[in-house]
Amino acid sequence: MPWTYVVGFLLLAWVAWDLYTGRVWLHRAFDRSSEPGSYWALMTVWLALALSFFYW
Repeated sequence: MPWTYVVGFLLLAWVAWDLYTGRVWLHRAFDRSSEPGSYWALMTVWLALALSFFYW
């Protein structure tokens, strides 16, 4: 298994954890309840990054 798949799976696990907790991190925490737009935008970025490792 290539190392990129390992990183991709780890990032997907991170995205799943962020969905579970309702908090995503960039340079600070963004809560789903108080900042839903920023939360979902960052979740999209993290998911796109995770999926990109499977096509690298």
